[in-house]
Amino acid sequence: MRILLWTWALLLLVLGVIFFYSTSIVGDELVTDTEMRSHSEIESIKWLISDHQTFASEKDFAEWVDAFGFKLGSRITYIVGGRVIADSDVIYSELTTLDDHSTRPEIIAALKDGWGSNVRHSDTLRKDMLYVASEMSVVSGVPTGVLRLAVSFSKVSERLNVLRTNFIWIFLATLACAVLISLIMSHNMSRDIRTFSELARSIGEGNYSKRLRVLPGGEFKPLAESVNAMAQSIERSMQVVHDQKGQLQAVFQGMREGVMTLDSNGRIESYNTALEDMFNMAESSVGRTPIEVSRRVEIQDLVDDMLGESESGERAIQIDLMDSRTVEVSAEPFMDQKGVRKLILVFYDITEMKQSEKGLKDFVANASHQLRTPLTSIKGYTETLLHMPPAKPEDGQGFLETVLKNADHMDKVISSMLALAKSEQMGKKLDLVPVSAHEFMTRAINDVSPWAEEQSVAIERRTPDGGMMVMGEVDGLLHVFHNLLNNAVKYSPDGGKITVSAEDDGESIVFSVEDQGPGISREHSTKVFERFYRVDENTIDGSGSAGLGLAICRRIVKNFGGEIWHDGYGEGTRGARFCFRLNKSS
Repeated sequence: MRILLWTWALLLLVLGVIFFYSTSIVGDELVTDTEMRSHSEIESIKWLISDHQTFASEKDFAEWVDAFGFKLGSRITYIVGGRVIADSDVIYSELTTLDDHSTRPEIIAALKDGWGSNVRHSDTLRKDMLYVASEMSVVSGVPTGVLRLAVSFSKVSERLNVLRTNFIWIFLATLACAVLISLIMSHNMSRDIRTFSELARSIGEGNYSKRLRVLPGGEFKPLAESVNAMAQSIERSMQVVHDQKGQLQAVFQGMREGVMTLDSNGRIESYNTALEDMFNMAESSVGRTPIEVSRRVEIQDLVDDMLGESESGERAIQIDLMDSRTVEVSAEPFMDQKGVRKLILVFYDITEMKQSEKGLKDFVANASHQLRTPLTSIKGYTETLLHMPPAKPEDGQGFLETVLKNADHMDKVISSMLALAKSEQMGKKLDLVPVSAHEFMTRAINDVSPWAEEQSVAIERRTPDGGMMVMGEVDGLLHVFHNLLNNAVKYSPDGGKITVSAEDDGESIVFSVEDQGPGISREHSTKVFERFYRVDENTIDGSGSAGLGLAICRRIVKNFGGEIWHDGYGEGTRGARFCFRLNKSS
């Protein structure tokens, strides 16, 4: 509206100036043109007077002037010394009643310069007149004087009035058109502005897909293109934000670690699924303190200390839960967008790591025990042979056999440890291929059969027809069969029987090796697969077993994507039954 008002005001000003300037110029031109025509007429009259025969008297001259002025349609006046001696609009008898014309501006100018003109109101004719006067010498009996021609100025005024009227109508028509065009443009502009406002409102409400309809050549086209580009950029940015938010939410909820965010007052703002499972948190946990949901004073003390110390960095504590799990709680402060100090607690379940540490300690202790015992024996017998050698070489034969036996045991322990480490390393980059379980089971049975015959142990096989193709690796699969069969022969009584069987359950094949030995109790059933674990920890049998065979078998089967277990506890029946499952090849 302000633009329209200023535009109309400028239009009025410009049209007013044009109106004033045009009418002034046209009026001056009309007056000048009338003066020039009047000059021509006076010259014509002067020529006619000079060409006329000598007038007999002033009355004769006055009558001629009356007749010629009537035909010309103009007032002709002749003044001599200020006295009017002839006037076409006044009869001769009344000329004496006219005023002295020597003071008229046009008369004075004519007597001075030869010509004179003036526009003024005539009291005699009662209207505006243009008076043009010219000095005239004695001619045709007319004395020296001033010939004056009076032209009605109303004609000039009429022409000026017509001009002004037409100009006013043009001005009004132009103003009306300008107003109409301005209203149309204002309406379109207002519509475009409302469109911009609606788009801005839609963006503020979260609708980033709305766009402006760009009109080619429109004055708002650059702005509309910019707004559309801005909306498109915001839409892409918001999509990125939503995607990142979804990703962060998925990461937050998919983390195995429990995460809890706390506000500046130490109250819970959010937490993830892992933490909910860890502490069985209620749905109303948001807004409560950590001690209320975890019932652990250590966590609350950690939170209070971190929020109370403005310069403190990351801190961590370890707590033991009721279900024998160990959790490390790490607290990290951060500032939100308003600069308020808040806190994030991350709960790491380190139970497995603690168990691994314990297992490592046990492994080192067991390995030390397994190596120290034969090493002590070797050292003792060697020192005896060195310091108190027997008189006869054959008497030292038994000592040397004992040394060899313990050396073999140490070799087996070290070889088994290397085999276990190798199997663990291979599991990270092992490429499984289809192998025939039937073939390698047969090879293992053939390899063990001579020893079984020495022990009077029979081996019976119960397997389905076919190659029993499974996903695995040749050496590993053969090692598993060898180890299970060797254990079965070793613990079988004389005249006992070992049963090797396989069963196809559709997706996998389950293999089992069952003996008739002393068996394994429930207490030791799950521990026999641990490293260096032995039912009798102080026993080193004649075979030099180190307690790593089943651990190696478990690692190999796990590398193959299968599982191994002990099935049978020696309660009511004799013997042990070991089973393992491998996936069938597709």
